[in-house]
Amino acid sequence: MADTSTIAGGDIPPASQTQTTKSSSDSQQASISLEKETLPFTPSLSTSILLPLTPTTSSTLALAHVQRVWDSIRPNSAIYNLLLSDIVLVAAVSHPTGRILAHLTLKPVHLNSKRILHGAVSGTLCDWAGGMAIAASIAGDELKVGEEEQDRQMTTGVSTDMHLSYCSTAREGDTLEVEAWVSRRGRKLGFTGLEIRKRVDHGWEKGERGEVVVVGSHTKYLPFGQKPREAKE
Repeated sequence: MADTSTIAGGDIPPASQTQTTKSSSDSQQASISLEKETLPFTPSLSTSILLPLTPTTSSTLALAHVQRVWDSIRPNSAIYNLLLSDIVLVAAVSHPTGRILAHLTLKPVHLNSKRILHGAVSGTLCDWAGGMAIAASIAGDELKVGEEEQDRQMTTGVSTDMHLSYCSTAREGDTLEVEAWVSRRGRKLGFTGLEIRKRVDHGWEKGERGEVVVVGSHTKYLPFGQKPREAKE
């Protein structure tokens, strides 16, 4: 089942505004009606305005592909093995854009000298999650059979730029909810957004999301010249 995740509204001005004014001798009242518009993914936007990505809305194909890519990367990365050996991929979709959700329970190795989440761990999560979101987007491509296409399908790109904003903190025993999405994927660059939250048990079922810990963006160079694709209707 295709994912229907979209952004509605947010901090981008809506497409249309209808303004009605009523004049008086000393004041003027204005009532503004805002029409909601479906907008593309943008790294600066919080996922608080995204439709939920959960195991029930996940794509089996996309999740399996992202897991396969992660399993191929993990043995070759000492830092990933140290910090992310226990991360669990929960959900992934390819359409209308690549998007992943993962959980990580914090241990002493993830903490700084003040016994709170280390900034370097947040950076590692941003690096990892952006790559996994790229992998999710590639899972939806129609690829030809061939060695180069197989290599392209397994790539997550090379980091060119990363930005993080630390909003709050987390401690040992907290479970983080790591969500990343592809804002745009062109011929040579992929742009991704990230939000790390404290997980709330059954939060989606109750319409709740945990406290935001980190938001970020991550740009990747795509070495195989991946072509942009149209979202399926």
